[in-house]
Amino acid sequence: MKLKYMFLAAASVLALGSCVRDAISPLTGKYPAPESYEMTKVLAQPVEKSGNVRIFTLELATEGISGTEGNWQGTGAVLRIKFVGDKYFLHDAAYTAAPSGNAQKGNYIVGQEGSAFSIVNGDQSHSIGLDYGSITVLSDNGSYKISGTLWLADESTVKVNASINLTYEPDPEPIRLTKVISAVYNNNLITLNLATEGVNATDNGMGGFNWSGNGQYLALDIYSSDGNLAPGIYKPSSKGGEAGAGQWGIGWDPGDLWGIGMVFTNWGTCWWSVADGAVSAEKLSSGDITVTKTGSSFTISYNSNGLWIEFNGAIDQVNGEKVEYTELAQCLSAVYNGAQSPDNKSITLNLGTADVTSTPNAWGGVDFGGSGNYLAIDIYSEDGKLKPGTYRPCATAGTVSEGEFGIGWDPGDIGWGFPLYNWGTCWWTIASGGNTAVHITDGQIRVESNDGTYTVTIESSAVNAKYTGAVTL
Repeated sequence: MKLKYMFLAAASVLALGSCVRDAISPLTGKYPAPESYEMTKVLAQPVEKSGNVRIFTLELATEGISGTEGNWQGTGAVLRIKFVGDKYFLHDAAYTAAPSGNAQKGNYIVGQEGSAFSIVNGDQSHSIGLDYGSITVLSDNGSYKISGTLWLADESTVKVNASINLTYEPDPEPIRLTKVISAVYNNNLITLNLATEGVNATDNGMGGFNWSGNGQYLALDIYSSDGNLAPGIYKPSSKGGEAGAGQWGIGWDPGDLWGIGMVFTNWGTCWWSVADGAVSAEKLSSGDITVTKTGSSFTISYNSNGLWIEFNGAIDQVNGEKVEYTELAQCLSAVYNGAQSPDNKSITLNLGTADVTSTPNAWGGVDFGGSGNYLAIDIYSEDGKLKPGTYRPCATAGTVSEGEFGIGWDPGDIGWGFPLYNWGTCWWTIASGGNTAVHITDGQIRVESNDGTYTVTIESSAVNAKYTGAVTL
């Protein structure tokens, strides 16, 4: 068993100047000191989105090195390290190693295509993958200090220090929260737990949750006088555990709240990370939270200190009022439009109540009859598969992008000599006097799949409806 694994638990709390080495020097009986490198240059700093996190790749080099991405020249060393974070900039933390498939916020990536240390001589370089070690990142208005002692894949160690400047542009896309884990009203506070798609929770029987999966969730305390979540702009409270009208409760540590010897931490509004059941929290204490409502659909936004998160969807009223859905009993048709028009990457679904009938017509479409309602949906698909997720309304009628559904609209005369009406996502009513439609232009559509059974739910100001069953394209 290699010595570094015996020290695995202790290494995270040792000072950065300490190091453990796999092989004892045969002449001294001591572990050799790591080679030290001062990194003064930034060769590259690309940022890549990966789900709800970002990969911050930094190429740091000693003086005399130029080039980037393996095409280096000069004499010295290069540290190429891939940090994982959830803000648009590289946040302060003591980052630890993890392979790509398991890397979460607060890790740097090791293994194949992961972080590496390179010795450069002329136009030749020798790269060795990083294996283990803690890297501390500290920043102040774009001025960064990065340091750590690192074990490499060849069982050698290096010590790196860097004092550099980094500039990051604000990210135009928020982290999307799609799940309502819980909504509870108590003592003029609504407590919400809103999570990303990959997070799951089960009741632990003690008033809390056991968390699983991977992702993030927002625990939010927000003021309410009557149990209803009122639209508005909410300011942070001045004290943990208290929130007045127009405020949200900041994150705080109650300590031994009831004098029973139990210390409580991370209450109030906190931003939580979940990694295979392990959770960690960042207390929120500044910035506005904006709540808007359209029909039954809420939008809750927070954008402060590099963290931009947003929830869009229905929230069952915490005072007992529930969202009612029209049950759709059948999938009348399901067509991938990209099969005929490669530029039209969308699926059209027609989901109807029990008494609606459908008959293919001579123009390649469907005639609907009977009585009741049906929901016509245009939903984005890259490859003709109905992908689980939460879809938002598109910005431009007739143009559907990833993560969107096509809003209802009237195309007019597109060159056929007669106007067209009620395309895109519409709620149709079948009646003897003629079929009528209401355009759906807001809210969200959720798609879930379990062993071939789909659940398609729409929540909007026009209708709340749900279908559960097979979808055959």
